[in-house]
Amino acid sequence: MRNRFVAFSCLGILLVAALSIVATTTTTQVDENTRSYIVQAGDVERARTLVATVGAEVTHELGIVNSVGAMLSVKQVESLRAIPDVRRIYEDRGVSVDSVSSGSCVLSASAELDFDDEEVYWTISNTGSGDVHLSSIMMLWPASNDELEQIDFGETTIFYGEIEGVSASLSAHPAYATDSRLRIPAGTEKTLMFGFDDIDDEQGSYEMNIGFFEGCLIDFPRPPSMQWSGDSDVEAKRTYVSSLVGADALHWEGLTGQGVGIAVLDTGIWAQSGRSNYLEFDGNGQDRLVAQYDAMKDKESAGKTNSDKNGHGTHVASVLLSSRYKDSEFNGVAPNANLVVVQAFDDDGRGSYADVIRGLDWVMTNKDRHNIRVLNLSFSTTPSSYYWDDPMNQAVMALWREGIVVVASAGNTGPFPMSIGAPGNVPYIITVGALSDNVTPDDWSDDTLASFSSTGPTFEAFVKPDVVAPGGHVRGMMDQQHKVAGQHPQFHDGDSYYTMSGTSQSTAVVSGVVALLLEAEPWLTPDHVKCKLVSTARTATDANGNPAYSVLQQGAGMVDAEAAVAGEHYSCANLGLDIDADISGTAHFQGPAKQDTAGDFYVPGINGPVWDGDYRPDDGFVWGDGLIWNDGLIWNDGLIWNDGLIWNDGLIWNDGLIWNDGLIWNDSYGPPVSINDWVRQE
Repeated sequence: MRNRFVAFSCLGILLVAALSIVATTTTTQVDENTRSYIVQAGDVERARTLVATVGAEVTHELGIVNSVGAMLSVKQVESLRAIPDVRRIYEDRGVSVDSVSSGSCVLSASAELDFDDEEVYWTISNTGSGDVHLSSIMMLWPASNDELEQIDFGETTIFYGEIEGVSASLSAHPAYATDSRLRIPAGTEKTLMFGFDDIDDEQGSYEMNIGFFEGCLIDFPRPPSMQWSGDSDVEAKRTYVSSLVGADALHWEGLTGQGVGIAVLDTGIWAQSGRSNYLEFDGNGQDRLVAQYDAMKDKESAGKTNSDKNGHGTHVASVLLSSRYKDSEFNGVAPNANLVVVQAFDDDGRGSYADVIRGLDWVMTNKDRHNIRVLNLSFSTTPSSYYWDDPMNQAVMALWREGIVVVASAGNTGPFPMSIGAPGNVPYIITVGALSDNVTPDDWSDDTLASFSSTGPTFEAFVKPDVVAPGGHVRGMMDQQHKVAGQHPQFHDGDSYYTMSGTSQSTAVVSGVVALLLEAEPWLTPDHVKCKLVSTARTATDANGNPAYSVLQQGAGMVDAEAAVAGEHYSCANLGLDIDADISGTAHFQGPAKQDTAGDFYVPGINGPVWDGDYRPDDGFVWGDGLIWNDGLIWNDGLIWNDGLIWNDGLIWNDGLIWNDGLIWNDSYGPPVSINDWVRQE
């Protein structure tokens, strides 16, 4: 059937959120003549001794990378550099959360819908100081209504046609971002009218999400009377995350992450609150918040502590393992997993490289005590050195070698090539990009790769991300008092849910899938887990069965939890690499990505489009069977770094990298670490 549109097409766009850490202009200082540094030697004891010889005091013990943190003057740094036993001196990078506002608009709406014949009305008021313009509509309605035939916005008909089923997702083209027909002027209101074949006048039978180009988002929630059989909370909202990646099917089979320890290194956790019980307790009502460690204070909590004043860490943990149950589905991917909270950022989201590494060191020390099998790192920073020279990356590689599956975000600085952040640029670990379901979680045909999702190759030519997962407008738990919710209240539902977007959220999804894998097969090594994930991922393909996105954008494709558990491939990841040699410094590696004469990136032997930074499929795609493993090609096969010779096959890196043996660490602050960028996604 044909539909006539005035301003809308059948794609849903919602403005949503994710966290950002930006570099501070100064690090913590004892006085104006000292700064924080990380001093690396043969072992942590030797590093401590060397720092003492120049009259400085140790602030951090970072045994995982054979280093200590210390406040040093310029003269002390020069003295240490002259000592042969000092391997490296890295200037500690100060970081802080700095959310960028996505709009100053403020909206309210009528508490109930109005019904008249075959029409449904909802009035939205613009109580802010600036005009707003309608950008998207997502609506669910009862099956008895039959077809949706018309939508009016004030006096403007924005849709006329026929939509069968029980849901619709519509969005305005960006060209209409200032169109007067879609405007609600400041201090005024407009009514949305939905016309159907028939009408059900039960308020609780409808749900709507309405978005505006200025960044506002307002919804009409299901009231408490819409309690579904088996729901753990009548006010809960279904997140759809588990069903999107096939985890819900595993839950029905009894795989819920039971007993698997997951460490989340972030801003803390919302604890000691009745509404946070779904984070503190698993689906069986058992206490699963097994440990909390503050890396900034170097202190482990004796009991539960409400440590998160920012909100990002809570949201990530909720996506990962919330035991809240709605419409026969858990809101968390691994609802019975154990949670280990490592706080490396303060109430304002500020921290340092030294604090992050100290948190990683604590995870290493306590991995057996708490059965930590998975580490979630929902943050990233633009690389400032080769992957092996970054001290945070060194710690991450050490954890992977010791049996902990590290899952890190690709970053929110896409869509351009070579935008993968650290530690996601570590070739060994699992790096995750984000996709959007277009607000139609039950329809994969209109899914898209999120434009903000960082893409490969890495500076060392490795294919990243490894997989993608849902990361658009993801619902998760957050207190209204958390800083992020306070800065952007339009994304909070007034109860305990907050909507965010970013690779932070998609990373949490994959960490949950990893926990399900490890419950099913506890003997799996990190390399085994990575192989099972990438070999069973669903590649986005076009109508002809060809990859719709480059492997450098989507990696192996969307993670599929059910297929991964059933998968029979175990030894296909990290072939050609040697993590022991990488950590010891005796050998380093490059990936297979290349760049053609037109400047486009590609991976030899992989059938798919080149990546020029602008490609988007015009006709949509489906998540098909994986195409990455054709002809036995392992796309992260390592090539040994040879005497400093940088690739000679027409790559952009022929003229050398900008880092000069990584010494930028010694002389300047690095770029931002990102866990809280506000992003608009398609």
